Amino acid sequence: MEKQTIAVIGAGPSGLAILKNLREEGFLNVTMFEKRDSIGGVWAYSADALVTSTIPYFPPHPDATQVLDYIKSYAKHFDLERDVKLNTPVKWVKRNAENTAWKVCIESEKNEEIRDFDKVVFCHGLTYKAVTPEFEGMEKFKGKMIHCQAFKSPAPFKDMRVLVVGIGNSAADTSTELIDTAKKIYLSHRGGGQDSSPKIERVATRPRDQRTKEQVDPSWRLKPAPSLANHQPVISDNLVSSLAAGSITSVPGLRRFVDGETVELTDGTALTVDAVIFCTGYEPDFSLNQDFSPLTSAAPKSPDLNSNDVPRARLYQNLFPPEFADSLVYMNYFALTDGVIPISDLAAMVIAQVWKGSFKLPSEQAMNAEIDEHHAWVKDLAKDDSVYTGIIRPGPWFAFLNEAAGTGLNENLGYGLQGWKFWLKDMKLCNLMMRGVRTPFMHRMFDGRRKKWNGAREAILHANELAKEYK
Repeated sequence: MEKQTIAVIGAGPSGLAILKNLREEGFLNVTMFEKRDSIGGVWAYSADALVTSTIPYFPPHPDATQVLDYIKSYAKHFDLERDVKLNTPVKWVKRNAENTAWKVCIESEKNEEIRDFDKVVFCHGLTYKAVTPEFEGMEKFKGKMIHCQAFKSPAPFKDMRVLVVGIGNSAADTSTELIDTAKKIYLSHRGGGQDSSPKIERVATRPRDQRTKEQVDPSWRLKPAPSLANHQPVISDNLVSSLAAGSITSVPGLRRFVDGETVELTDGTALTVDAVIFCTGYEPDFSLNQDFSPLTSAAPKSPDLNSNDVPRARLYQNLFPPEFADSLVYMNYFALTDGVIPISDLAAMVIAQVWKGSFKLPSEQAMNAEIDEHHAWVKDLAKDDSVYTGIIRPGPWFAFLNEAAGTGLNENLGYGLQGWKFWLKDMKLCNLMMRGVRTPFMHRMFDGRRKKWNGAREAILHANELAKEYK
């Protein structure tokens, strides 16, 4: 393992978790490439309009700067920075002529360099490639029109009438950030019905004494909310209160652009606006690998297994391409409502154990069969609604991750003999782990293949005490 070379593309939370867990399992020749000048991924602010990043000091919960500080402290604590090459974009990845390794072309300020690696992990995130829908008459519009990926500050929209298109987290963040800068803010989204775009699922608030008192006005069309089985929740401290105060106006979905400053909504209403910001999501990008894409894999697949005509990547457990499971992993194709940082760490444990040889994946044929089954489930889920990219079934997925990583959770929190023994030994902790706050410390609690952390028990108890403030 010490001699195997591994390239990790992207120094965000998932990439750093990969680097840490691979090194922990004896992979000592790992190099991480990051095109930005800082680790942190999407949490590291970038003024580049083509680079997705958070806005510094955005207020709800830990702000972007605080999260970035945490990520940097994680990298420093585990001495990860020595293997990270900043300001080093990866231009492409190709299979070598002998089909034994991956050629990685990297760019620096001086030149391009091509290096061979035994394995490659793609950690460039779910928000890499912005999606902007086409609308009739877009070419007529004379105002400012951007995707929220390029929204770095409200200042360029001072005294403008702004139409924010969408109702996801980006739309909530962008519209509330424009308050006190824009002249008028319209939040444009489709309302009601199963075939509508995502709506507010819930509004997460501060602790008990700081919660918002506003009721959701039916005219905002935030309800009925779609199921969490299909959509990620919208979490915002300020959206409901801003709608109630009139700082943001909820309007129907965008239908077309009429002229240089006029848009028409789905109910026929015409609005005069100076700017349009599309908060219309992202799609995973597989273009770095020029010789292989899980979207166009040679493995057998049925064309009707795509929901809403969107191709689904053929990745076992949304991580491993069956053809190259021993040398390729994509960490940019799983999405769920849990926080990405602890989930990335658990997935990184799995990858380290698989590549170490401590856990064996099914045969290529069996993996493809499971992918077909998963895609059939996605197709059925999407019959009456859209589904978000990289959707997974949390129960089976976490069961696989815990089994492959060797966390011991499946056995010790189950109803088998080992589970009952743990409950009798430590009832308080067992009950908290089964019914309390899900914390990343749980993954390091028990003996197993991955490294155990002796401080896990106290950390789990402490996290559950803190959570009481939010009940």
